[in-house]
Amino acid sequence: MHAKEIIKKLNNALDAACREYFIKDLAGLPFPETADLGFCVARDERHGDLSSNTAMRLASSAKRPPQDIAKALIPIFRTYVERSGLISYVKETEFKGGFLNVRFSDAYFRDLMIMVKRSGRDYGRSTSGSGKKVNIEFVSANPTGPLTIAHARQAAIGDALARILRYSGYEVTCEYYLNDCGRQINLLGKSVEVRYRNLFGIEESMPEDGYRGEYIVDMAKEVRKRHGERFLKGGPEAEGFFRKFSVSQQMADITKDLEDFGVKFDVWTSQGAIEARHEVENALLELTRKGFIYDSEGAKWFASSRLGDDKDRVVRKSDGAYTYLAPDIAYHRDKYLRGFDRLIDLLGPDHHGYINRMKAAVQALGHDAKSLDILIVQLVSLFRGGEQVRMSTRKAEFISLREILDELGKDVSRYCFLSRRLDSHLDFDIEVAKKESMDNPVYYVQYAHARICSIMKYSRKKRFALLFTPIKLDLLAEARERKLMRRIAEFPFVVESAQEALEPNRLVVYLNELAGEFHSFYTDCRVVSDDPRLTKARLFLVDLVRIVLTNGLGLLNVTMPEKM
Repeated sequence: MHAKEIIKKLNNALDAACREYFIKDLAGLPFPETADLGFCVARDERHGDLSSNTAMRLASSAKRPPQDIAKALIPIFRTYVERSGLISYVKETEFKGGFLNVRFSDAYFRDLMIMVKRSGRDYGRSTSGSGKKVNIEFVSANPTGPLTIAHARQAAIGDALARILRYSGYEVTCEYYLNDCGRQINLLGKSVEVRYRNLFGIEESMPEDGYRGEYIVDMAKEVRKRHGERFLKGGPEAEGFFRKFSVSQQMADITKDLEDFGVKFDVWTSQGAIEARHEVENALLELTRKGFIYDSEGAKWFASSRLGDDKDRVVRKSDGAYTYLAPDIAYHRDKYLRGFDRLIDLLGPDHHGYINRMKAAVQALGHDAKSLDILIVQLVSLFRGGEQVRMSTRKAEFISLREILDELGKDVSRYCFLSRRLDSHLDFDIEVAKKESMDNPVYYVQYAHARICSIMKYSRKKRFALLFTPIKLDLLAEARERKLMRRIAEFPFVVESAQEALEPNRLVVYLNELAGEFHSFYTDCRVVSDDPRLTKARLFLVDLVRIVLTNGLGLLNVTMPEKM
């Protein structure tokens, strides 16, 4: 039986005990049906393995102090636990510090370890999202330059979220929205054209808002290499060529950088294609029919304030041009038409004001606002030896994903980008991240995996002594062994928590803690010893740590080295 199933049964037993208490001891006082009375995994082992603030939550309705409620509840609860067949798993039930705490028995941890071993790669997997289709859109950088570290953080988070949701049973589509038309694309093409002409000695100034990075010169050189002087005369043909060529080159670079970062998209959606299919007009027509579009001052307005936005928004200006909101509404409408039940957008910190207007648009289109999650991913600041890195080595006003990959590699970069809540600003030091020491978080976790592989390899030298030795898991009675088993038991709940909160950093925190518990265990408990029975039991335990590290790092798309 999985730990989550056991806790579900214990929650049912607690609920039944509370109801019986209200009926028999409280003369039928109204039971608080909306109260959350379940157990949660206790973070502090001093509070047992499971903990619940049930007694405190019931105090107001029961008109009794929490300690009196707990005193009455515990024997009733244990009766229901016995009826459920789980009494062998519950060692102790106590009321301490305002909480009802449960400690599991040795039998629970023994059966848990057997279940983890049998589950292997599926330990932590669930079917909670079965039958639900989710679209995650992330990165979606305009193809006007290389991906920056801000985009890299989005890429790491979006990819990890997709993996966690798939592991939880969801059908997930990762999507990149390509803004391949409009003023910025025109400026990109013009910027490359100017640099191309400059290469031939023609003095021509860059447009005021043009792109000035070294990558623009690189593209201009590539045009000269392929086409020589063909486009020096300019004109409509040249403008069209430079616009198309520049976008193509940038998308090739973006795709390569993302692939090297371990990120692949299932769908690439072009804004130009959406507009060519008249989807923007269709979306506005639908909103007009539903009474959410009105005319004022020669423009068309979306009445978003009726649905929670702070003010109405222009979707079509008086000159007939669409605002950026109009194609975004059409794009989200297209996602729903493709059958997605839930949409998740990862956006930069300058998009806070975007949340309410898009949720209003979703509601106006006939969908639940809760079906759209807009996650704001904060920026990244890099440091080198304590000094902030302010300029790219490519002499542009950004630090690119490619630079980070070249210096740190995929694993270190991803782990660093995933280490904090996505809505928290992230600072990390390149020099610390490059160290192969316990100060480096990803090294700390990967080294735990490599150390286990080394232990298992070394144990093969004693294969004849161990071959006919039965596994006696009840020999694992040391405090360090129990802490390690307890931490292993938490993994499915951490995955569930990361999935529900859309916060992959929770897995990073957990893996660091698991690695810490393992390193402490390894220091205090000799795994391969002259005692074959204890050796066999401890080898079984460390292999479970390997399974959990493999599953957890796999969800973050970080490799598991066998030696370091």
